Amino acid sequence: MEIQIDDMEHRVRKVIAEHREEAGFPKLEDYGVSEEEFDDYLFDKQAVIDDIDSLKKKYTIYSIIFIIPFVVIAFYETTVRNTLIATGCGLLLCLAYYLLTLLVRKIRMSRMNNEAIERYITDVMKYQDQ
Repeated sequence: MEIQIDDMEHRVRKVIAEHREEAGFPKLEDYGVSEEEFDDYLFDKQAVIDDIDSLKKKYTIYSIIFIIPFVVIAFYETTVRNTLIATGCGLLLCLAYYLLTLLVRKIRMSRMNNEAIERYITDVMKYQDQ
C-alpha cells in the first residue's frame, strides 16, 4: 500500500515532474526564478501551512484554552451560572486563539510572498487543468 501525501508542495512538484518536458509547459527560467529559490519558497510555504494545520497540536491547544476558565472558576462557588460563564469564556478564548492563528498565518504568508513564484505555481496548476 502506497501512502499518498496530498499537500500543496507535493501537488505542484507532481505536476512539474509529469509535464516538465511538454511543449507549452511553463518554464521556471521565464519567470526569472532559480530552481533553488523555487525549492526554498515552496518548502517554506508548505511549512507555514503545516505548522498551522497540525490537527493534534490544534486540538491540544484548543482543549487547554477551553479548560482554563473552568480551572479559574473552580476556586469559586460552583453554580450553574459560574459554569455557563466558564463555558462562554472558554469558547471566546478559543475563538480569539483561532483568529490569532489566522492573522499570524496571513502575516507570515504575506512576508514571504514572491509574485514571480506565485505566478509560476498558478500557471503550473492551470496547465494541469487543461
